[in-house]
Amino acid sequence: MSTISIILNGECKEIPASASVADLLVVTEVVESQKVAVVVNEHIVRPDKRNSFILQDQDQVEILVFAGGG
Repeated sequence: MSTISIILNGECKEIPASASVADLLVVTEVVESQKVAVVVNEHIVRPDKRNSFILQDQDQVEILVFAGGG
């Protein structure tokens, strides 16, 4: 299986080639019930586009977890 390198939250990570944003969330063990925002190359990837958004080599990805508080 071929892989690509992405920058995930500032760190290099190898993932399978043709992985989608949704696949990345599974690989990184982000629980679906968590409220997260995903930004790829400074563009927000909406939840309804995560399955079809295929990551490319050297993409810069940020996964932002929303935390409540007061």
